[in-house]
Amino acid sequence: MYNYRCEDCGAYLDPGERCTCHSTHERNLQMVDELLTEDWDGQMMLKETVPSMKSKKIERHNTYMEEEYGYN
Repeated sequence: MYNYRCEDCGAYLDPGERCTCHSTHERNLQMVDELLTEDWDGQMMLKETVPSMKSKKIERHNTYMEEEYGYN
């Protein structure tokens, strides 16, 4: 029996096989960068929800200003 193991992730490997843990990790980081963005308060948000969230915040702010100060 062969005793080939990845030193980083501990996966058992066949003779001559290379572990893909580094490329998988890099691919996962890239997917996170593509899907998430940081909001104004430091929270992570899905990029697809950012425009709708900003417009809702603006609408709430405008409603508050209209109710509180009579601005249009």
